Amino acid sequence: MTRRTEPVTNCRSVLMVGTDLAGTGGIRAVVCGYIGAGLFERYRCTYVATHRPGSAWTKAAMAVRGWWRVARALVTLDAPLVHVQTASRASFWRKSVVCLLARTAGRPYLVHVHGGEFMKFYAEESGPLTQRWIRHTLSRAALVIALSEQWRGRLLAIAPTARIEVLPNGVALPDLQRVRRAQEPALLFVGDLIRAKGLHDLLRAFGRVAPRFPRLKLICAGGQPPADMIQLVAQLGLQQRVVCPGWLGPERLHAEFSRATVFALPSYAEGMPMALLEAMSWGLPVIATPVGGVPQVLEDGMNGLLVAPGDIDALAAALARLVAEPALRDSLGAAARRTIETRFSLDAALERLGEIYRRFGLEPSPLARGGEPARTVAESARSVA
Repeated sequence: MTRRTEPVTNCRSVLMVGTDLAGTGGIRAVVCGYIGAGLFERYRCTYVATHRPGSAWTKAAMAVRGWWRVARALVTLDAPLVHVQTASRASFWRKSVVCLLARTAGRPYLVHVHGGEFMKFYAEESGPLTQRWIRHTLSRAALVIALSEQWRGRLLAIAPTARIEVLPNGVALPDLQRVRRAQEPALLFVGDLIRAKGLHDLLRAFGRVAPRFPRLKLICAGGQPPADMIQLVAQLGLQQRVVCPGWLGPERLHAEFSRATVFALPSYAEGMPMALLEAMSWGLPVIATPVGGVPQVLEDGMNGLLVAPGDIDALAAALARLVAEPALRDSLGAAARRTIETRFSLDAALERLGEIYRRFGLEPSPLARGGEPARTVAESARSVA
């Protein structure tokens, strides 16, 4: 098979499909970042959600409602380019229906792949027929967007004929004058409270260094703690030193980034984690694992510390080193901030996305067609309700 021809260039609007923007997770963070930076004001964008956290019934109903809204939008919008934000598993299945609707309507679609376990989803959790459907969905896309060069190579291994390019995530640059590091040292983790994020390894590593730093606390922001996490915390005797505030809204999360001493994300799989980029933007020294797109962001000893996934000894040593050495924290934190400023700012991400959109005939404009302001997220959601 040959590679796909040049993309359709007659698009005049964007139909972006993702998750509920009032929810949680990396896709929500990416899309909200785009919107906050003015994407929906530059282009005629409409947003449709096909997922909402909740019961199985809530999720199913939201998916069906989202598909109906997408079908309507494909008919009513002016020559839309469909920009699909997807992860793996159920997220991909929901979005593959959107891709099918776009193909049926003769509209080009972009598949923007998030989530660190897409290869596991494809290679270990999907049978031959579902693998064929995944390949077909990617290969028929006008463009597949990967978060890093590593993930571009992995996606090409799945769909060699697909057109795949890299668009790293980007984050806004906070005013560092707002930083107010707490006198009580705090280790911060942000993400799903699951083993795949390395949370249990982090708890064990924290347990090893806790006696040395009796004032140090661990803040785990990300939902309600599962039973196995609660059990491990009790087993380690850390009940008074591990705090789980749940998912935090933007202001509270920014406050935690401002107060924290060290940020850690010892994941087993990642795409390009938004929480890591945000921590670096706040000038925090970070500890992470060289998985997914992380090595594209971090260089060990230069702008952060890298440890192997599952290496609790190395993780504990890195934690102890950063807590004990303020000068190292300052130098790594400053270098982390510079990395975001020069390579992973939200402005840079939007400029790159704009280059992609322009290939499809889309040109940025402060006003929508007809002289009316471009729609906000809420207005766009209502427009296809």
